[in-house]
Amino acid sequence: MKSHKIRLSTIVVLLFSVFWLMPLVLIFINSFKPYNDMMQHFLELPKSWKLDMYIETWVKFDFPKLIKNTVIYTVSTVLLIVLIAPMAAYKLARVKSKLSVFCFILLILPIMIPFQSYMITLTRLVSNVNLIGTRTGQVLVSTGLCMPLAVYMIHGFIKNVPMDLEESAHIDGAGSLRTYFLIILPLLKPILATVIVLDALATWNDIIVNLFIAGSNTGAMNIQNALYMRFSATSSDWEHALPGIVMSIIPSLIFFLFMQKNIVGGVTAGAVKG
Repeated sequence: MKSHKIRLSTIVVLLFSVFWLMPLVLIFINSFKPYNDMMQHFLELPKSWKLDMYIETWVKFDFPKLIKNTVIYTVSTVLLIVLIAPMAAYKLARVKSKLSVFCFILLILPIMIPFQSYMITLTRLVSNVNLIGTRTGQVLVSTGLCMPLAVYMIHGFIKNVPMDLEESAHIDGAGSLRTYFLIILPLLKPILATVIVLDALATWNDIIVNLFIAGSNTGAMNIQNALYMRFSATSSDWEHALPGIVMSIIPSLIFFLFMQKNIVGGVTAGAVKG
C-alpha cells in the first residue's frame, strides 16, 4: 500500500512538473521558427534547429550591451545589499529598544505594500534628482526595493546567533567592528547566500523597475525591458523576442541550479527562531 502511495505521488509530481515546464518548452521550440510557422504550427517541432534567429536577435537587439547593463545592475545591487543589509540587521537585532523596533518595522514596511501603489511617486522622486535614464538610478532603486526583505531575513537569522560568542570576543579585547567582521559576518554565510540568490534573480529578471527608471534611454535598458519594448498595440516581434527570452533565461537558470541548495538551507536556518 505504501509503495502504491509513493508511486501515485511521484506521478502527480511529474504531471505538475510537465504542466509548469510546458511554457518554457514551447518558448524554446518556437524560438527556432520563423514568424509564420510560429503562428500556424505553434505546438509542432521546428522544421530545422538552425540558430539563424538567435544570431539575428543577438545583432538586432545589441545583446552584448544589454548583457553588460543587466550584469552591472545585478552585481551592483547584490554587492550593496550584502554590504549594508547585514550591518543594519545586526544592529536592529542586538539593540533592544523601542526605537530599534520602530526602525525595523519602518524598514520592512515596503514588503507589505504593493510596489504598484507607490511606483509613480518613486519615479517622480528619481526624476527630481535627475536619475531617470541612468544606470545609477536603476542600481539605487533596485537596491532600495530589495533591501527590506534582505534585512528581514538576516534579522531573523541573527537571532539564532548566541550572544555568548560576542561576549567572549569582547572579553578577549575585540571591538564592535572586529566582532562583527570576524565573528558575526562569517556565521551569516548561509542566509547571505540565500539573499544573494533571491536578489540576483529578482534584479536580472526585472522589467517594471527598469521600464520606469530607464525611460526612453536605450543605453540604460536591461535585457527584459529591451525585449518587452519590442511589443506594442500594433506589432509583436515574436520571432526575435522568443530567442531573446531563451538567451536571457539561460544565465539565470544556470545560476539558480548552481545555488538552489542555499535557498532552502538559508531560509530554513533563519526560520528556526522568531
